[in-house]
Amino acid sequence: MEIYKITPRGLENCRFDDMSREKGNRYWLLLTPEEMVNANGFFNFNSRTIDECLSNNQVPRLEVYESFSFGVINIINKEKDFILASELNFYLTSNYLIFVTKDSSSDMIKAVKDEIDGNSIDLERILYIFLDRLTASDNEILKDIEEDISDIEELVIKGENRDYIMDIVSLRKQLLFLKRYYEPLLDIAEGLEENENGLINEKSVRYFTILKDRIERLNRNVLNLRDYITQVREAYQAQVDINLNKIMKLFTVITAIFLPLSLIAGWYGMNFKYMPELSWVMGYPFAFLLSGIVIAICLIYFKKHDFI
Repeated sequence: MEIYKITPRGLENCRFDDMSREKGNRYWLLLTPEEMVNANGFFNFNSRTIDECLSNNQVPRLEVYESFSFGVINIINKEKDFILASELNFYLTSNYLIFVTKDSSSDMIKAVKDEIDGNSIDLERILYIFLDRLTASDNEILKDIEEDISDIEELVIKGENRDYIMDIVSLRKQLLFLKRYYEPLLDIAEGLEENENGLINEKSVRYFTILKDRIERLNRNVLNLRDYITQVREAYQAQVDINLNKIMKLFTVITAIFLPLSLIAGWYGMNFKYMPELSWVMGYPFAFLLSGIVIAICLIYFKKHDFI
């Protein structure tokens, strides 16, 4: 359990007993789910939200009650193929901001502590900094994804003989994951901006307006990139179809050349008694020459009509 008292000089460590005696001050708390259960006799939060703190894989969202707001946030590890890293629940009241997580020493929370250490701060600003950190590097991530899509598009246009399906599917999965990440995060930012229970002062509401606008832009970028990768996939499929058509064209030409040869072979394979070519000394050279002439005529015709 970590408890920080909000003072004009910044954060000040304190104990739970001290906090319970000084109810007029504002505090930031970092608790595990078990510690939250034990401390709820003091806070008296809705029992359902306490149960959700103990469970895993909750849907990210914001629930607004008369005296507090309860939120569920997923913190993802964007450096390792977008693997879900941890879940954090938070309570915001007029005097307390409580982060409930099994990983209270996470890099995200450490970064928030470093940013506000020694500075005048309030609870709303702490929550804003934390939510802002969740998307701080996302423009770079989306830029990298866009460059990957652009590289695939360039190779497809050049006609590089390679299977790009797995690359395209991987990029689409990343974008789908980000879309599912931003949409609930946007709902949380909008809920905090609306401030239905009046826990956030008017000056601090603008923080969440800025946050909401940023997440909206990121979400739009994701949707644009999904359209982009769809266009690249269609271009790749068109290229595959073109290559297939070329192969089918080649087989068609070969078949067309051998059809008259098959006719010649079938005709002279009938072995009728009175076929003069069968007893002619030049019969075999004649059949050979005739086949060569047929092949040459076919090749000239197909070349003239750009079939080969």
